[in-house]
Amino acid sequence: MAVPALSETTILGIVYSLYEGDTSGWSSTSDEYLSARVYANAAINRWEFYDQTNWHELWVSLDDAASTVTKTLTADTYTYTCPDDMIKPASWVRTEDSSGNSTYWEVVQLTKVPSLVESDARFCYFTGNVKSGFTLHFNPNIDLTTGNTIRYEYYKTATTFTATSSTTEMSDPYFIVYFVLSRFYENDGEDGRASKAFQEAEGRLENMRTQNMLQVEGVADNIESTLGDQSGFGY
Repeated sequence: MAVPALSETTILGIVYSLYEGDTSGWSSTSDEYLSARVYANAAINRWEFYDQTNWHELWVSLDDAASTVTKTLTADTYTYTCPDDMIKPASWVRTEDSSGNSTYWEVVQLTKVPSLVESDARFCYFTGNVKSGFTLHFNPNIDLTTGNTIRYEYYKTATTFTATSSTTEMSDPYFIVYFVLSRFYENDGEDGRASKAFQEAEGRLENMRTQNMLQVEGVADNIESTLGDQSGFGY
């Protein structure tokens, strides 16, 4: 069972208690706390890119994106900026009318677009990259209806800690606890404690990967996509 979301303050408070042996905690402006935040973000980075894993927690929908992202169509407008945290989309985009009826648009590679110039098929494609952001393009030969909702799933970047209230998507935030603890022990030259804490962290990381591979019974362990798995798709 996944551990409930813990805030940065809670996670680093647990680190403090294990490290110092009491519960008074670091001030959020202290060098120790700010160092712990850096180590915590290193842990999140390790989780995000661990063993090329597609974490279920990082697949979200456009509905989850910031309100500043355009989520509805405008007639005669065929390009739409994607969420800033997007890494790659899934293989279908939907548009939904006011009655809840969905129209499906197949995502194609940009290299196929020149051959579809005169096509009236419902296709779309993405351009861009992780650094500069992505843009969704609809086939301009199809009429779009103002107000229809745009819906699609996409793989996002992991959330890092920037404030005391920050939380992480990972299912076991105690991986962060033991990862950070190992760094403090390593700084102190306590190799035995550092190694023990790091092994605990790595065990939790591998367990998350194992759990990530478990699917609902009867559902294949893959995510169908017409796109490449790395940033820069569509080029």
